[in-house]
Amino acid sequence: MTTITVVKVDSSGNAISLFTFPAGNDGQAAAAAVDPLGNLWIAGSIAVSSQSYPTLGLIAKLDSTGTHLLSSGTFGGLDPIGATAISAIAFDPAGNPYLAGSTSQTDFPVTPGAFISALITAPAYVPNGFVAKLTPASQSTPPYTLAYSTLLGGQPSGTLAAPTFILALAVDSNGVATVAGYTYASDFPVTPGAFQTQFQGGANDSDGFITRLNAQGTGLIWSTLLGEGAPDAIALDSSGNVVVAGTTYDPIPITPGAIQPQLAQTTFNLVDGFVTKLNSTGASLLFSTYYGIVNAAPRLRLDAQGGVWITESLADPSGLVLGPNSIVLGDAVIAELAPDGSSVLFAELVPNGMAGQDLAVNPDGSLTVIGPPQAAFNAKIGTGFVLRQPRAAPTGVSILGVADSAANAANDVVAPGEFISIYGNGLGPAVGVGMQIDSNGRVASSLGGTQVSFGGVLAPLFYAAENQINVLVPYEVAGSTQVNMTISTGAGSSQTLPLQVAAAQPNIMAVLNSDGSVNSSSNPASTGDTVTILVSGAGALNPNLPDGTIAASPAPAPAARIQVDFFFTLFAFCLVDCPPNIGIGTLTATPAYAGGIPGAVIDILRVDVPVPANLYMAGPPPFGVAVGVGNSTSPTLQFYLAAQN
Repeated sequence: MTTITVVKVDSSGNAISLFTFPAGNDGQAAAAAVDPLGNLWIAGSIAVSSQSYPTLGLIAKLDSTGTHLLSSGTFGGLDPIGATAISAIAFDPAGNPYLAGSTSQTDFPVTPGAFISALITAPAYVPNGFVAKLTPASQSTPPYTLAYSTLLGGQPSGTLAAPTFILALAVDSNGVATVAGYTYASDFPVTPGAFQTQFQGGANDSDGFITRLNAQGTGLIWSTLLGEGAPDAIALDSSGNVVVAGTTYDPIPITPGAIQPQLAQTTFNLVDGFVTKLNSTGASLLFSTYYGIVNAAPRLRLDAQGGVWITESLADPSGLVLGPNSIVLGDAVIAELAPDGSSVLFAELVPNGMAGQDLAVNPDGSLTVIGPPQAAFNAKIGTGFVLRQPRAAPTGVSILGVADSAANAANDVVAPGEFISIYGNGLGPAVGVGMQIDSNGRVASSLGGTQVSFGGVLAPLFYAAENQINVLVPYEVAGSTQVNMTISTGAGSSQTLPLQVAAAQPNIMAVLNSDGSVNSSSNPASTGDTVTILVSGAGALNPNLPDGTIAASPAPAPAARIQVDFFFTLFAFCLVDCPPNIGIGTLTATPAYAGGIPGAVIDILRVDVPVPANLYMAGPPPFGVAVGVGNSTSPTLQFYLAAQN
């Protein structure tokens, strides 16, 4: 049984409600939108049995407080072999919800006169796109009726399957839906005079598309292909022009004067992001540009002036075109492109995890930016990050993000004694200042006129500079669920940032081989060696000592149990009801030593652990290692082990 959690925050970032509801087996939330009454609708997919397949669309409606589930149900047909998934949801001004996604169910519900009324199957059970408009109904289950529902796709070329996937949806004030996605169908429906009417994908590749349906779902207003890209974000400006953003491995149409005119070198895991704007008839490009080598597709919003706002997580930020005086702190970007795509009006690179998931342009002109949860090889997904900021470069003393210093990924959760890095503007002196020892023999809580307070407790500082502070979370936060953090400098104070508190939040700072050298691909450990793992965020210590204390001998040890997991690759085959970590094996080792390091600050945990003798025989590389502290486990770090003869 999976669950979906909804958190509502106020304008200051304080969590004002948290609600969790069951989502059946393997339920997935893919999209969310707020209706004109303020109710939150969540859409996605859900398995209809204890197996992970087949799936149906999932629709859930919560009230405006985010604490009451008003209705929930499935969307799709009864065909037990096919599957339906909702990928996008939007509303018209009257509050009618529109859904878009893909289905391979032969009995997927369509309405009379639909543009395409029968699943295009060759072979059978190949996904087609769908668009549906719902209207409220008096009955409780389901609490809606179909105003229209139509399929969207085409036939394959030859004997190859030709699926179509709709990824994005926008609805205008007249109830006209525009969708975007990608298709392998060489005869995907296009209209005369459209920007691109010829399929470019070839036998094994897809083409992106943008399609505008009429208000009844019975036909097309216009439909165009868009080269070999995959648009999965869409927005409409006040004139009905369409802006899409997505990713591509291959060249797509780019307009003269583009911000980034050349496709970057791409691989299976590295793709170029792009932003493209078409006119309201779908006949021509107003602009089209690549923008950044990304880990995931850009998210997209338009402001009232037509400015194009995007956020994305970058695989390589080095070649990104930035605006003047841009802050460069990490590899997630928040950027505004001019309405005509001619320039970057604003851009900043923030720490990984602080942006890239989505953003909203608020009525007061500020931005709310969401960072994705961080996940790693066999690691639990962590919490995401929500930030509200001005729509321009921050001024004064401003916090942009908080990250564990070892993980380098923004988060809104801290643990007692954790090493964290705070990123922002005006945080400290122009020339960075390093750690100092105060008159008590402890790490000082003031550097270059900068102090950091957690709930009124000053924290030990390791480094302070204009855009970054490295700090130790005070042990006094233990037992709290939330703490407010504030930075004070000679120039003023920052906003108050609420942070959640965990008992422990371990992150691996380094793995050292038995000779003290850093473990790497060119310097692997040997089976049977004892390696040293340096860890941040291990939580409460025994004995409990003042913040910033330098450890003596014997050094304090973590209060929670410590274990080390080594991961290896399994050759496993699974078709149904697969466990979440299929293909990954684990060997758990008990540390020979887990505690502080005499002569270092007490917050650093040293874990000495023997490499399991059978790790290399258990499975081939790659290998990983993670440290568990109580009920918390660190993200997994790559671990390099020399081959056995």
